[in-house]
Amino acid sequence: METQLQITHLDYQRLNNLIQSMKSRTKDDLQNLEVLENEIDRAKRIEPRKITPEVVTMNSEIELMDMDTKRKMKFRLVYPQDADFRAGRLSVLSPLGSALIGYSVGTEVSFKVPAGLKQVRIEKILYQPEANGEYTL
Repeated sequence: METQLQITHLDYQRLNNLIQSMKSRTKDDLQNLEVLENEIDRAKRIEPRKITPEVVTMNSEIELMDMDTKRKMKFRLVYPQDADFRAGRLSVLSPLGSALIGYSVGTEVSFKVPAGLKQVRIEKILYQPEANGEYTL
């Protein structure tokens, strides 16, 4: 059985607007845009106040485990303009970022890298805006 993705209505609207805007402006990263678009389109849309704290939403800080190396990593899932990989701010348009949005703690997600497929497990949500009463981030 496939894991049900969940996304807040606000995240869906903002990400959909971002995708449409970027598709019209650039021919670069179309594959990443299409992956993200497919993910959010198949996700169940939830009111921000009703999304559970175990779901990765925009601006969530998450701890991941690389399933190959067993190394743990921490990232905040952000919009492209706020991305800074070295500072731990991961763009939702990156292959890993688009693979994470909408999944829950304990889920293993796969994403494409130049060498093939990579797999990580969502270990913890360290911070989720909605769980902290922040519904407009």
